[in-house]
Amino acid sequence: MKKFYSLALAVFLALPMFVSGQVYQLPNGGFELWDNNYSSTDDEPTNWNSFPSADCTVSFGCAAATATRHERSTDKRPGSTGQYSCKIFATVVDLGITSIPANGNITTGRIHIGSTSAANESNHNVSQRPNYVQPFNAKPDSIVFWAKFSCPNGSQSARMTAVFHDNYDMHDPIQTADQSHVAGYAKREFTQTGSWVRYSVPVTYTGYPVSTPQYLLMTFTTNKEPGQGSASDYLWIDDIEMIYNANLSDLRSNGVTLPAFSPNTTSYNIVLPYGSELPVVSATAASHNASVAITQPTSSNMDATVVVNHGNLSKTYTIHYSVADPGLISADLADLRVNGETILGFDPATTSYSFPYFGDIPVVTATPLAAIAQVEIAQATADNLVATVTVTCDSLQKVYTVAFTSAPLNTNLADLQVDYVTIPGFNPNTSVYTYVMPYGSTAMPIVTATAESELAEVAITQATTADSTAIVLVSMGNLTKTYVVHFELSNGIVENGQERFMVYPNPSDAEVSVILREHSQASEIVLYNVAGQIISATPVKDSKVVLNVRDLKSGIYFIFVKKGDVILGTEKLVKR
Repeated sequence: MKKFYSLALAVFLALPMFVSGQVYQLPNGGFELWDNNYSSTDDEPTNWNSFPSADCTVSFGCAAATATRHERSTDKRPGSTGQYSCKIFATVVDLGITSIPANGNITTGRIHIGSTSAANESNHNVSQRPNYVQPFNAKPDSIVFWAKFSCPNGSQSARMTAVFHDNYDMHDPIQTADQSHVAGYAKREFTQTGSWVRYSVPVTYTGYPVSTPQYLLMTFTTNKEPGQGSASDYLWIDDIEMIYNANLSDLRSNGVTLPAFSPNTTSYNIVLPYGSELPVVSATAASHNASVAITQPTSSNMDATVVVNHGNLSKTYTIHYSVADPGLISADLADLRVNGETILGFDPATTSYSFPYFGDIPVVTATPLAAIAQVEIAQATADNLVATVTVTCDSLQKVYTVAFTSAPLNTNLADLQVDYVTIPGFNPNTSVYTYVMPYGSTAMPIVTATAESELAEVAITQATTADSTAIVLVSMGNLTKTYVVHFELSNGIVENGQERFMVYPNPSDAEVSVILREHSQASEIVLYNVAGQIISATPVKDSKVVLNVRDLKSGIYFIFVKKGDVILGTEKLVKR
């Protein structure tokens, strides 16, 4: 239709989006450019396609099916520097013998209409090469967009999906044959807003077979369910932006985080004691999609540089090393450690520190800045929880103190992440989670966690295809707390149609609560054993259903959430 021409135009008008063949931002993400300068209401946003350019193969009704369901709108998001947004809307299509709701739909691919049954998979959006595709070969951490959604049904959800894929005609919804071509996936559903809302949607790359994307198939629709909308559904979209993070999350010298490290601080000065060997610098990027290049210090150039590249962003951190003069007269410390680790925030000019501990009283060690300085350390004791470090150099003397305070036992998590994004609904006091993976996932996501207490130890058993449950153990002293993440695969037949519910406690030896989502369609909860035999069937009368499992043998069971004969969702239960 227009893709080659519009892509070239977008490159010319928005050159910073493209560097050395890389595409970092979605061309015309603000919907300012329109085909033929919007001389006709059938004209579509440049680089986007809707129903007028749809491919219709049904035997009748194509004229109605491909009618315009979009328009250029001056209702733009607050603070936008542009003039327009894109408005899409639903209609009711008269097919002569029947009529069906047709959701508003706009895509970077092409709409294909292959059936008069709205839910039939021959109705889809597709990256139809070569003319209806959006080249995209970067890996953003998240996608930000603004939307305003109005519809008469308060529980109805609009949808945004983004599929990053290789050189292939990808479909939305993703079909079985598409799964081996997916590089990344993002999805956000949202109910009516009444006003403009900014959405930030993480992109998941872990578990997909393709490492480097070549194209992006993005879709916005007024209803996540095909054919379930009404003629009063309106969705405005504006200012789509790909988000990249070129920060470091950690910067280390000889394996120890720089005492004053901050992701926003890019220059550091470190004076090494005389006679020290040059340190080895290491670093961790905040985004697992970013690349990190480190130039180590040498005797001829003692500056270490760390360059982080991600998308169209690049950030350079520099550590300026120097060595103390052998004749230096100074009572400063170069390093102050507790149990072998440099005290967080150590500064030679700061002489007083407080450090939490539990168990045995920690041991303090120190390194003087001056080679001729002498260090004496009085370790803390049960009677005096203050360690004293006295540095003497010539006529100078300086005293550093470390006051130890007994830390309360705390086995809570401060953060629980799936593929480096905080799990939805995370709460330190909630220990069991169910995470629905995108349709088409072929490997289990990675779980990471951070304890509230820096003294707690975190051990993670990752989920596998054989056991789709990740276990996080947080230990401190004689206390251990367990967090559980159950992974489920979206069925992909009804988009996000799998029932969302929570089962806790799991494992259990007594009672199990099944918490259903609001407006659940479930009619009963059925418990099966591994042989497929029904153990119990409990009618759903409320959003909480309690199952008594006291008398069951220890082992694996399965909870099915059903509506009649239709299975809405499943969950594995471990009986202790």
